[in-house]
Amino acid sequence: MPNDWSTVTRLLHQTFSIPVTYQSESTLSSVPYLKEETSGYSFFIPFEDNGGMLQLGPASETNLSKEKLINIGSLAYYMLYQQELDAAALQKPSLELPMIQSAENRQNITFHHHPYLEEKLFDCIRAGKPELVKKQLQSFPDELSGTLAKQNVLRNRKNLAITAITLATRAAINGGLAPELAFTMSDVYIQQIEEKTNLSALIHLQTEALCAFADKVNEIKAGTYSRKIAHCVHYIYQHLYEVLTLKQLADMLKMNPTYLSARFKQEVGMPIRTYIQHLRIEEAKLLLRTTDQSLLHICALLHFHDQSYFTKVFKKHTGLTPRKFREQA
Repeated sequence: MPNDWSTVTRLLHQTFSIPVTYQSESTLSSVPYLKEETSGYSFFIPFEDNGGMLQLGPASETNLSKEKLINIGSLAYYMLYQQELDAAALQKPSLELPMIQSAENRQNITFHHHPYLEEKLFDCIRAGKPELVKKQLQSFPDELSGTLAKQNVLRNRKNLAITAITLATRAAINGGLAPELAFTMSDVYIQQIEEKTNLSALIHLQTEALCAFADKVNEIKAGTYSRKIAHCVHYIYQHLYEVLTLKQLADMLKMNPTYLSARFKQEVGMPIRTYIQHLRIEEAKLLLRTTDQSLLHICALLHFHDQSYFTKVFKKHTGLTPRKFREQA
Protein backbone atom coordinates (compact mmCIF):
# COMPACT_ATOMS: atom_id res chain seq x y z
CA MET A 1 0.00 0.00 0.00
CA PRO A 2 1.40 3.47 -0.87
CA ASN A 3 2.72 5.74 1.85
CA ASP A 4 0.75 8.84 2.76
CA TRP A 5 1.30 11.48 0.04
CA SER A 6 1.40 14.33 2.58
CA THR A 7 4.29 12.71 4.44
CA VAL A 8 6.23 12.21 1.21
CA THR A 9 5.52 15.79 0.13
CA ARG A 10 6.74 17.16 3.47
CA LEU A 11 9.97 15.13 3.33
CA LEU A 12 10.68 16.21 -0.25
CA HIS A 13 10.08 19.86 0.70
CA GLN A 14 12.53 19.55 3.58
CA THR A 15 15.22 17.89 1.48
CA PHE A 16 15.06 19.55 -1.95
CA SER A 17 14.51 23.15 -3.08
CA ILE A 18 11.94 22.21 -5.72
CA PRO A 19 8.17 22.80 -6.00
CA VAL A 20 6.28 19.73 -4.80
CA THR A 21 2.48 19.73 -5.09
CA TYR A 22 -0.30 17.20 -4.79
CA GLN A 23 -3.20 17.31 -7.27
CA SER A 24 -6.44 15.57 -6.39
CA GLU A 25 -7.76 15.51 -9.97
CA SER A 26 -7.93 12.20 -11.82
CA THR A 27 -4.55 11.14 -13.19
CA LEU A 28 -4.00 11.30 -16.93
CA SER A 29 -1.49 8.46 -16.93
CA SER A 30 -1.15 5.17 -15.08
CA VAL A 31 2.65 5.43 -15.02
CA PRO A 32 5.12 8.13 -13.90
CA TYR A 33 6.14 10.51 -16.65
CA LEU A 34 8.33 13.51 -17.36
CA LYS A 35 6.87 16.53 -19.08
CA GLU A 36 8.59 19.56 -20.55
CA GLU A 37 6.79 22.86 -19.91
CA THR A 38 7.65 26.47 -20.74
CA SER A 39 8.89 26.97 -17.17
CA GLY A 40 10.95 23.76 -17.14
CA TYR A 41 10.56 20.02 -16.57
CA SER A 42 7.99 18.44 -14.25
CA PHE A 43 7.92 14.90 -12.94
CA PHE A 44 4.47 13.35 -12.35
CA ILE A 45 3.77 10.31 -10.16
CA PRO A 46 0.25 8.85 -10.19
CA PHE A 47 -1.03 8.06 -6.70
CA GLU A 48 -3.13 4.93 -7.07
CA ASP A 49 -4.68 5.07 -3.61
CA ASN A 50 -7.06 7.94 -4.40
CA GLY A 51 -6.60 8.86 -8.05
CA GLY A 52 -4.47 11.97 -7.58
CA MET A 53 -0.89 12.67 -8.59
CA LEU A 54 2.29 14.09 -7.11
CA GLN A 55 4.02 16.79 -9.19
CA LEU A 56 7.68 17.67 -8.75
CA GLY A 57 8.58 20.89 -10.52
CA PRO A 58 8.48 22.68 -12.83
CA ALA A 59 12.22 23.25 -12.61
CA SER A 60 14.35 24.99 -15.20
CA GLU A 61 17.59 23.45 -16.45
CA THR A 62 19.55 26.32 -14.88
CA ASN A 63 18.20 25.50 -11.42
CA LEU A 64 17.97 21.72 -11.71
CA SER A 65 19.03 19.41 -14.53
CA LYS A 66 16.57 16.98 -16.05
CA GLU A 67 18.69 14.06 -14.79
CA LYS A 68 18.66 15.43 -11.23
CA LEU A 69 14.89 15.86 -11.38
CA ILE A 70 14.50 12.25 -12.57
CA ASN A 71 16.67 11.09 -9.66
CA ILE A 72 14.52 13.02 -7.18
CA GLY A 73 11.38 11.67 -8.86
CA SER A 74 12.71 8.11 -8.64
CA LEU A 75 13.37 8.63 -4.93
CA ALA A 76 9.86 9.99 -4.43
CA TYR A 77 8.45 6.99 -6.27
CA TYR A 78 10.35 4.65 -3.98
CA MET A 79 9.12 6.57 -0.91
CA LEU A 80 5.55 6.12 -2.10
CA TYR A 81 5.62 2.54 -3.37
CA GLN A 82 8.80 0.95 -1.94
CA GLN A 83 9.67 -0.06 -5.50
CA GLU A 84 12.49 1.05 -7.77
CA LEU A 85 11.56 2.99 -10.88
CA ASP A 86 13.14 2.29 -14.25
CA ALA A 87 14.36 5.85 -14.85
CA ALA A 88 15.72 4.92 -18.30
CA ALA A 89 12.19 4.30 -19.53
CA LEU A 90 11.34 7.93 -18.83
CA GLN A 91 13.97 9.06 -21.32
CA LYS A 92 12.29 7.10 -24.13
CA PRO A 93 9.48 8.63 -26.22
CA SER A 94 6.15 7.42 -24.94
CA LEU A 95 3.08 6.92 -27.12
CA GLU A 96 1.00 7.93 -24.13
CA LEU A 97 2.47 11.42 -23.67
CA PRO A 98 0.79 13.07 -26.69
CA MET A 99 -2.53 11.75 -25.36
CA ILE A 100 -1.73 13.18 -21.94
CA GLN A 101 -0.95 16.60 -23.41
CA SER A 102 -4.11 16.47 -25.52
CA ALA A 103 -6.21 15.59 -22.48
CA GLU A 104 -4.70 18.44 -20.46
CA ASN A 105 -5.46 20.87 -23.26
CA ARG A 106 -9.07 19.68 -23.40
CA GLN A 107 -9.46 20.25 -19.67
CA ASN A 108 -9.16 24.00 -20.25
CA ILE A 109 -12.15 24.04 -22.63
CA THR A 110 -15.46 24.95 -21.01
CA PHE A 111 -17.96 24.96 -23.86
CA HIS A 112 -17.60 23.42 -27.31
CA HIS A 113 -20.69 24.87 -28.94
CA HIS A 114 -20.71 27.89 -31.25
CA PRO A 115 -19.98 31.05 -29.20
CA TYR A 116 -23.16 32.63 -30.60
CA LEU A 117 -25.31 30.29 -28.51
CA GLU A 118 -23.44 31.18 -25.34
CA GLU A 119 -23.52 34.91 -26.10
CA LYS A 120 -27.25 34.80 -26.76
CA LEU A 121 -27.87 33.21 -23.36
CA PHE A 122 -25.79 35.75 -21.45
CA ASP A 123 -27.25 38.62 -23.47
CA CYS A 124 -30.61 37.67 -21.95
CA ILE A 125 -29.09 37.99 -18.47
CA ARG A 126 -27.52 41.35 -19.31
CA ALA A 127 -30.93 42.51 -20.58
CA GLY A 128 -32.70 41.26 -17.43
CA LYS A 129 -35.03 38.79 -19.20
CA PRO A 130 -35.41 35.62 -17.09
CA GLU A 131 -38.07 34.05 -19.32
CA LEU A 132 -35.76 34.27 -22.33
CA VAL A 133 -32.93 32.81 -20.22
CA LYS A 134 -35.14 29.81 -19.48
CA LYS A 135 -35.99 29.39 -23.16
CA GLN A 136 -32.35 29.58 -24.18
CA LEU A 137 -31.39 26.95 -21.61
CA GLN A 138 -34.17 24.63 -22.78
CA SER A 139 -32.99 24.89 -26.38
CA PHE A 140 -29.29 24.51 -25.50
CA PRO A 141 -27.86 21.38 -27.21
CA ASP A 142 -26.64 19.29 -24.30
CA GLU A 143 -24.40 17.14 -26.46
CA LEU A 144 -22.26 20.19 -27.28
CA SER A 145 -21.39 20.92 -23.66
CA GLY A 146 -17.78 20.40 -22.64
CA THR A 147 -16.33 17.57 -20.59
CA LEU A 148 -14.64 18.74 -17.42
CA ALA A 149 -14.64 15.44 -15.51
CA LYS A 150 -14.41 12.34 -17.67
CA GLN A 151 -15.07 9.70 -15.02
CA ASN A 152 -17.94 11.30 -13.11
CA VAL A 153 -21.11 12.56 -14.83
CA LEU A 154 -22.33 14.49 -11.76
CA ARG A 155 -18.93 16.13 -11.23
CA ASN A 156 -18.83 17.10 -14.90
CA ARG A 157 -22.27 18.71 -14.63
CA LYS A 158 -21.25 20.55 -11.47
CA ASN A 159 -18.16 21.95 -13.18
CA LEU A 160 -20.21 23.12 -16.16
CA ALA A 161 -22.82 24.69 -13.86
CA ILE A 162 -20.11 26.54 -11.92
CA THR A 163 -18.66 27.81 -15.20
CA ALA A 164 -22.11 29.00 -16.32
CA ILE A 165 -22.72 30.80 -13.02
CA THR A 166 -19.32 32.49 -13.20
CA LEU A 167 -20.11 33.80 -16.69
CA ALA A 168 -23.64 34.77 -15.60
CA THR A 169 -22.16 36.77 -12.71
CA ARG A 170 -20.10 38.83 -15.14
CA ALA A 171 -23.07 39.27 -17.47
CA ALA A 172 -25.25 40.48 -14.58
CA ILE A 173 -22.60 42.99 -13.49
CA ASN A 174 -22.43 44.24 -17.09
CA GLY A 175 -26.22 44.57 -16.93
CA GLY A 176 -25.99 46.90 -13.94
CA LEU A 177 -26.14 44.58 -10.92
CA ALA A 178 -23.96 45.67 -8.00
CA PRO A 179 -20.76 43.56 -8.05
CA GLU A 180 -20.98 42.69 -4.36
CA LEU A 181 -24.51 41.37 -4.72
CA ALA A 182 -23.59 39.51 -7.92
CA PHE A 183 -20.57 37.82 -6.32
CA THR A 184 -22.56 36.98 -3.18
CA MET A 185 -25.23 35.31 -5.31
CA SER A 186 -22.51 33.46 -7.20
CA ASP A 187 -20.94 32.15 -3.98
CA VAL A 188 -24.30 30.99 -2.61
CA TYR A 189 -25.33 29.16 -5.78
CA ILE A 190 -21.93 27.52 -6.22
CA GLN A 191 -22.08 26.25 -2.63
CA GLN A 192 -25.55 24.82 -3.30
CA ILE A 193 -24.31 23.18 -6.51
CA GLU A 194 -21.52 21.42 -4.62
CA GLU A 195 -24.09 19.97 -2.19
CA LYS A 196 -26.29 18.44 -4.91
CA THR A 197 -26.21 14.65 -5.30
CA ASN A 198 -28.94 14.37 -7.93
CA LEU A 199 -28.40 15.29 -11.59
CA SER A 200 -31.97 16.50 -12.14
CA ALA A 201 -31.87 18.73 -9.05
CA LEU A 202 -28.51 20.11 -10.18
CA ILE A 203 -29.82 21.08 -13.62
CA HIS A 204 -32.89 22.68 -12.02
CA LEU A 205 -30.64 24.70 -9.66
CA GLN A 206 -28.49 25.92 -12.56
CA THR A 207 -31.60 27.18 -14.36
CA GLU A 208 -32.82 28.84 -11.16
CA ALA A 209 -29.44 30.54 -10.66
CA LEU A 210 -29.20 31.98 -14.17
CA CYS A 211 -32.82 33.17 -14.07
CA ALA A 212 -32.19 34.76 -10.65
CA PHE A 213 -29.32 36.83 -12.11
CA ALA A 214 -31.63 38.01 -14.91
CA ASP A 215 -34.35 38.81 -12.34
CA LYS A 216 -31.98 40.99 -10.32
CA VAL A 217 -30.82 42.84 -13.44
CA ASN A 218 -34.47 43.38 -14.35
CA GLU A 219 -35.12 44.88 -10.91
CA ILE A 220 -32.20 47.27 -11.38
CA LYS A 221 -33.37 48.34 -14.82
CA ALA A 222 -36.95 48.80 -13.59
CA GLY A 223 -35.89 50.85 -10.59
CA THR A 224 -34.58 54.18 -11.85
CA TYR A 225 -33.60 55.63 -8.48
CA SER A 226 -32.13 59.04 -7.90
CA ARG A 227 -28.50 59.15 -6.75
CA LYS A 228 -29.34 59.63 -3.05
CA ILE A 229 -32.00 56.90 -2.95
CA ALA A 230 -29.73 54.52 -4.83
CA HIS A 231 -27.03 55.24 -2.24
CA CYS A 232 -29.55 54.60 0.54
CA VAL A 233 -30.63 51.26 -0.98
CA HIS A 234 -27.00 50.18 -1.33
CA TYR A 235 -26.18 51.24 2.24
CA ILE A 236 -29.12 49.24 3.62
CA TYR A 237 -27.95 46.15 1.77
CA GLN A 238 -24.37 46.59 3.01
CA HIS A 239 -25.42 47.04 6.66
CA LEU A 240 -28.31 44.59 6.90
CA TYR A 241 -26.87 42.94 10.02
CA GLU A 242 -26.62 46.27 11.85
CA VAL A 243 -29.27 48.42 13.52
CA LEU A 244 -30.80 50.66 10.85
CA THR A 245 -32.97 53.67 11.64
CA LEU A 246 -34.49 56.42 9.52
CA LYS A 247 -32.49 59.06 11.41
CA GLN A 248 -29.23 57.17 10.89
CA LEU A 249 -29.89 56.88 7.15
CA ALA A 250 -30.93 60.52 6.89
CA ASP A 251 -27.78 61.67 8.72
CA MET A 252 -25.63 59.52 6.43
CA LEU A 253 -27.27 61.07 3.35
CA LYS A 254 -27.42 64.57 4.87
CA MET A 255 -31.18 64.68 4.28
CA ASN A 256 -34.18 65.58 6.40
CA PRO A 257 -35.68 62.30 7.78
CA THR A 258 -39.25 63.19 6.76
CA TYR A 259 -38.15 64.16 3.26
CA LEU A 260 -36.03 60.98 2.91
CA SER A 261 -38.97 58.84 4.03
CA ALA A 262 -41.28 60.43 1.45
CA ARG A 263 -38.74 60.25 -1.40
CA PHE A 264 -37.85 56.64 -0.61
CA LYS A 265 -41.49 55.54 -0.67
CA GLN A 266 -42.09 57.47 -3.89
CA GLU A 267 -39.11 55.95 -5.74
CA VAL A 268 -38.88 52.44 -4.26
CA GLY A 269 -42.60 51.87 -3.84
CA MET A 270 -42.57 51.01 -0.12
CA PRO A 271 -41.57 52.66 3.18
CA ILE A 272 -37.97 52.31 4.33
CA ARG A 273 -38.96 50.14 7.30
CA THR A 274 -40.88 47.73 5.03
CA TYR A 275 -37.98 47.60 2.57
CA ILE A 276 -35.49 46.74 5.33
CA GLN A 277 -37.82 44.06 6.64
CA HIS A 278 -38.19 42.62 3.13
CA LEU A 279 -34.41 42.39 2.67
CA ARG A 280 -33.97 40.81 6.09
CA ILE A 281 -36.54 38.13 5.30
CA GLU A 282 -34.70 37.41 2.03
CA GLU A 283 -31.48 37.15 4.04
CA ALA A 284 -33.19 34.85 6.54
CA LYS A 285 -34.28 32.60 3.67
CA LEU A 286 -30.68 32.45 2.50
CA LEU A 287 -29.42 31.54 5.99
CA LEU A 288 -32.12 28.91 6.43
CA ARG A 289 -31.21 27.31 3.09
CA THR A 290 -27.45 27.39 3.37
CA THR A 291 -26.58 27.17 7.09
CA ASP A 292 -27.60 25.15 10.14
CA GLN A 293 -27.87 28.22 12.38
CA SER A 294 -30.79 28.10 14.82
CA LEU A 295 -33.93 30.15 14.24
CA LEU A 296 -33.21 32.07 17.43
CA HIS A 297 -29.71 32.96 16.21
CA ILE A 298 -30.97 34.09 12.79
CA CYS A 299 -33.71 36.11 14.47
CA ALA A 300 -31.13 37.91 16.66
CA LEU A 301 -28.67 38.40 13.78
CA LEU A 302 -31.29 40.20 11.70
CA HIS A 303 -32.61 42.34 14.59
CA PHE A 304 -36.13 40.92 14.98
CA HIS A 305 -37.57 41.57 18.45
CA ASP A 306 -38.22 37.92 19.27
CA GLN A 307 -38.64 34.56 17.56
CA SER A 308 -42.43 34.75 17.62
CA TYR A 309 -42.41 38.09 15.77
CA PHE A 310 -39.80 36.78 13.34
CA THR A 311 -41.96 33.74 12.55
CA LYS A 312 -45.03 35.95 12.05
CA VAL A 313 -43.25 38.31 9.63
CA PHE A 314 -41.53 35.45 7.81
CA LYS A 315 -44.83 33.64 7.25
CA LYS A 316 -46.43 36.86 6.02
CA HIS A 317 -43.72 37.22 3.35
CA THR A 318 -43.32 33.58 2.34
CA GLY A 319 -46.50 31.76 3.34
CA LEU A 320 -44.40 29.35 5.43
CA THR A 321 -42.94 29.31 8.90
CA PRO A 322 -39.12 29.46 9.03
CA ARG A 323 -38.99 25.84 10.20
CA LYS A 324 -41.23 24.64 7.35
CA PHE A 325 -39.23 26.70 4.85
CA ARG A 326 -35.98 25.06 5.99
CA GLU A 327 -37.49 21.58 5.74
CA GLN A 328 -38.58 22.23 2.13
CA ALA A 329 -35.42 24.07 1.01
